[in-house]
Amino acid sequence: LATNISQGIKETFNFTPQVRVEETVVIEQNTPIFEVATVARDLAVEYSWSHQWLGSTKTIALRGTFTAKAGFDLKEPFSLDIQKYPLKVQARMPAPKILSIQLNSYRIIHDESGWWNRISDSDRESAVQALQQIAREKAQNSGILAEARSTIEQRIKEIVEQNGAMVEFKYPWQEK
Repeated sequence: LATNISQGIKETFNFTPQVRVEETVVIEQNTPIFEVATVARDLAVEYSWSHQWLGSTKTIALRGTFTAKAGFDLKEPFSLDIQKYPLKVQARMPAPKILSIQLNSYRIIHDESGWWNRISDSDRESAVQALQQIAREKAQNSGILAEARSTIEQRIKEIVEQNGAMVEFKYPWQEK
C-alpha cells in the first residue's frame, strides 16, 4: 500500500511524500522540485492613478493579464501515515500558497501628462508595480488557495482509494 500510494503521488505530482506505517518511516520524502502547483488561474486587472499639482494633472491607467499559480511548498513537511487496523491513510500537508503571479501582458489605457506635471519613468514603474500588487491581492481573494487544496485532496483520495484504503487529511497549520 505504501509503495503504491507513494508511486501514484510521484507519477501525478512529481515528488514522493514521506510515508510511515504505524509510526515507522518506510519511504523518505524525495522532492526533486521544491513547489508543486495544483491550480493556475488567469486574472484581468486594471489600475489607474492621477496626481494634481498646481492645477496640472497627470494620469496613468493600465490593464494587465496575469497567471496566478497556487499549490504547495515542498520544503515544508508532506507525509502520509498508514494505519493497518483499520486500514486508513492520514495525509499531512502544508498550507497551500500563491506560488507565482506572472504578468503575461499589459497595455496602457491612458497616459497623459499635465502642462508642468509630467509623467516620469518612475511613475510608470510604480503603476506597473501597483498593477502587480492588485493582481496578487485579487488572486489571494479569488478562492485559488481553497481550489489548490481541494485539487490535491481529490487526487490523493483517488490514489489512496484505488489501493483499497480510506484517507483523512490533516493540516498542521490548522491545529495551532
